[in-house]
Amino acid sequence: DLSAPSTHVILGIEDVYPEEEQGIVPPEVHGIAFMSFIYFTGNEPTPLRGDDISNAMLELLAITQWGSLDFLIVDMPPGIGDAAMDVIRWLKRAEFLVMTTASKVALETVKKVIKMLEELNMPIIGVIVNMKMRESPVVREELKEFNVPLLGEIDFDMKLEDSIGDANALVESDVAVCLKEIVVRYPGFKVD
Repeated sequence: DLSAPSTHVILGIEDVYPEEEQGIVPPEVHGIAFMSFIYFTGNEPTPLRGDDISNAMLELLAITQWGSLDFLIVDMPPGIGDAAMDVIRWLKRAEFLVMTTASKVALETVKKVIKMLEELNMPIIGVIVNMKMRESPVVREELKEFNVPLLGEIDFDMKLEDSIGDANALVESDVAVCLKEIVVRYPGFKVD
């Protein structure tokens, strides 16, 4: 997420940096080859717009030496912005996993994203509801107009904040349990 990278905080990544070797080799952290825009900006605000976003993203994708990967996961800001359009343009084999909350406001954005992806014939893995606080048919109802599966729901976890920065605690969290349940139900996903 070029607009406000925070994955390094979630995973507790500190004092680990990429190396230069015919490009940038991402550090391996918790078994993940991890690359972030944060390595180039530090904790400084980086108000990129328009071509600057595209240029930064293209450079990051072009210079990173990933090696062999099972998956390349790109954290995207919500909505249809420059970053999303660039991923569609540059990552030809990209598949999209759409995250939402049960909020009617969030769903308005999600519906626009899904409609755009469908119009561009981009593969959509499905939708996951995050931070579910109560039973609500709103997401299922709103998705009826699309050919996109609702993969599952992640309950709101009041204790999750205490796990932020501790990858081992995150793996044991209620959120991780929900994610594993979603993953094992769907072909193409695997749990290790």
